[in-house]
Amino acid sequence: MLLDIFFFSLAVALIRKGKLRRLADLPLKRTELIILGFLIQFGLVFLGQKGFSLLLKWGAYLHILSYLLLLVAMWYNRHIREMRIIGLGILINFIVILANGGQMPVSVDALLRAHLEDFLHLLSSKTYVIHTILGENTQLKFLADVIPLPPPYPRPRVLSIGDIIMAVGLFILIQRNMVQRVS
Repeated sequence: MLLDIFFFSLAVALIRKGKLRRLADLPLKRTELIILGFLIQFGLVFLGQKGFSLLLKWGAYLHILSYLLLLVAMWYNRHIREMRIIGLGILINFIVILANGGQMPVSVDALLRAHLEDFLHLLSSKTYVIHTILGENTQLKFLADVIPLPPPYPRPRVLSIGDIIMAVGLFILIQRNMVQRVS
């Protein structure tokens, strides 16, 4: 979802006569932690589906590690107001992931409402190590992936409150930094 919001935000900012080069002026610190956190998550999804036994065994711990890296990066960038918003979304997701053994629970009902039946099959296979099916023993259900984003959205998905907060923070960050404010 963040990738969708990123490109949508860029398009809106460009329509508003924003300049892409202004994003390069963001005073970001420790970007390597952000990149590493997302690379770990990508690797867990990609390699976990390939059945790498090491990832199946350690995936939950690596997922937690990826969130710790992202939270540390947000701390280093707390001087950027919108990064605090993004960090809050990351923290909310981290709390529910930590409370559920390193995996983000996903509502079956929300998956069906978003027309993501194939993803349900993937979750049942246990090779998708960063998510799990929301069940009776799920902790903090209201913070899990329970909000469907169905068609006509071009890339249907199921979101959490944390995802939405991160998306809002990213949208504001891009708008504020690409569009020149007139005094």
